[in-house]
Amino acid sequence: MDELLMILTRLLMGIGHLALILIAAPLLQGFIKKSKAFWQMRQGPSILQPYRDLSKLLKKEELISEHASWLFLLTPRIALAATLMAGLVIPNAWGWAPLSGWGDLFLFGASLGLVRLFLTLSGLEGAGTFGGMGSSRELFLGLLTEPGLLLGLIVLAFITATTSLQGIITGLQSVSPIFIPRLLAIVTLGMVSIAEMGRIPMDNPDTHLELTMIHEGMLLEYSGLSLALLSFSEQIKQLLLILLLAQIVWPSGLISSSVGFLGMFGALCFAGVKVAVLGFFYATVESLFVKRRLFRVPHFLATSTATAVLALVSLWIIRGQI
Repeated sequence: MDELLMILTRLLMGIGHLALILIAAPLLQGFIKKSKAFWQMRQGPSILQPYRDLSKLLKKEELISEHASWLFLLTPRIALAATLMAGLVIPNAWGWAPLSGWGDLFLFGASLGLVRLFLTLSGLEGAGTFGGMGSSRELFLGLLTEPGLLLGLIVLAFITATTSLQGIITGLQSVSPIFIPRLLAIVTLGMVSIAEMGRIPMDNPDTHLELTMIHEGMLLEYSGLSLALLSFSEQIKQLLLILLLAQIVWPSGLISSSVGFLGMFGALCFAGVKVAVLGFFYATVESLFVKRRLFRVPHFLATSTATAVLALVSLWIIRGQI
């Protein structure tokens, strides 16, 4: 009976974990847009505008190209499901992840890779020029970002002696904030996150110029429900990357219900502040820099991968072994 109660408790906690992600993702998007408007000295849209945009898309008719196959409609569902799967291994405000075990960081990378695979394939489904160009550019960026992302997480795994993201966050509490390999890994993940979220200077999520599109170019043929699912999955991915980076920069350990409601609420508020600060930071970066030319993108991402390699080498030098 106790084992059944424990299973039900973990199930309810997992549902709550996903519900929190689903609710917070559009809110973070609205906050970033509001922050960009602040730096541009304009009022900007409401912080709740992403919710309204999703609601509007859900009510619109969905038009499908005559050239599209079943893959075209399957991709938005796969993208949302795979992104939520990645969310199950990211520790929440209380330092807990529903799927916590060995190899979480590889599951996280594989989930994001699966989304990229289906998106690049669906970009070719509409038989449009810009969709194919967007798919080509997305694969080009993925080839450069994924090594840095995984290597940065692997360095943290070596530091904490676990490949569980929950274990990494908990283990980093006992690691000095100025530990060189940890700082280099944070720099790597911060740079890679810009490209993964499709933000300036790598990409412009608000662009309407087809020749400069990367991610948005693959979504030109989508409308209605499918476009809403794809937009929602991108907002969730953005939240997960920022939440993971926030937990690595300032990790929080496991917090159980024994600390009481005020303790749980305080942990939630603290995590929200960390995510908001990072969101404001990325909005500031977008306001200070311009989009890089596509052929200069490898320089930026090669720097992130080199920083991850340097973190691995410095860890070997400091500890004498990996």
